[in-house]
Amino acid sequence: MHRCGGRSPAGPRETEMATLNLMRWGDRDAPKTVVALHGITANAGAMTEPARLLAARGWQFIAPDMRGHGESSRADGDFSFTRLLADFVENVPTDPDVLIGHSFGGALAQLGVLSGDFRPKALLLEDPVSHFADKATPKAMLDWDEANLPRGIDGLLELNPGWSRRDAAWKLLSLEQIDFDDARAAFSDNAPWDLRPHAAEIAARLPTVWVLPEQSRFVPPEDIARLRREAGERSVVVMPGVGHSIHRDATEAFVDIVEKLGARTWFGQ
Repeated sequence: MHRCGGRSPAGPRETEMATLNLMRWGDRDAPKTVVALHGITANAGAMTEPARLLAARGWQFIAPDMRGHGESSRADGDFSFTRLLADFVENVPTDPDVLIGHSFGGALAQLGVLSGDFRPKALLLEDPVSHFADKATPKAMLDWDEANLPRGIDGLLELNPGWSRRDAAWKLLSLEQIDFDDARAAFSDNAPWDLRPHAAEIAARLPTVWVLPEQSRFVPPEDIARLRREAGERSVVVMPGVGHSIHRDATEAFVDIVEKLGARTWFGQ
């Protein structure tokens, strides 16, 4: 694994752009590349377990710390969707073999595909936050996390028994790094949004898989049924016995989907 900063922006946009800290696993000249966008209050290290596995199998895996998260700068403090996406365009490959978006990163991945900022060959959306009807709901979620999430590895493992100690250590670090006011600016102030009507369009543009837990705070049963109707049965994977971080709770199964998307065999292409 290598840690490196993103490209330094120049010119009149300098005060607007964030230089993103990147984490990179695998060889830079690997034949396949994954870019993964983490969720709110997390950092690039959240992707460590699938990244390590894919790197060992010959992939390059790149994960940025979102603006104001991890070791990335908060730049001018603008956490709008437009600015968050612009940061990615300046700092990471925008045409990877597979783009992964987890949680809030799943919303950004969808927006990036719809806007053309991202042009991946395949898209994996992991329990994405595709819809908020108001600002109060995401704010309440973050307020609870700030007040209640354990601030120790053992407590995080008790809450998330499927995680590795490495997962818990990265989560603990991300909670030390984040300013929850910045997280609220991204998660709450961009609301409301609704990407559900665009699912069929996204699936028609490129091979796309939604991988979901059986009980999701963000994709309720009626939305799962709608996804299956509009994007197709093969585009929706509901995994038993996992939580919101499927890449942590079922790493091997998650990586299997990534590899099949990269090989263009998931849909029998």
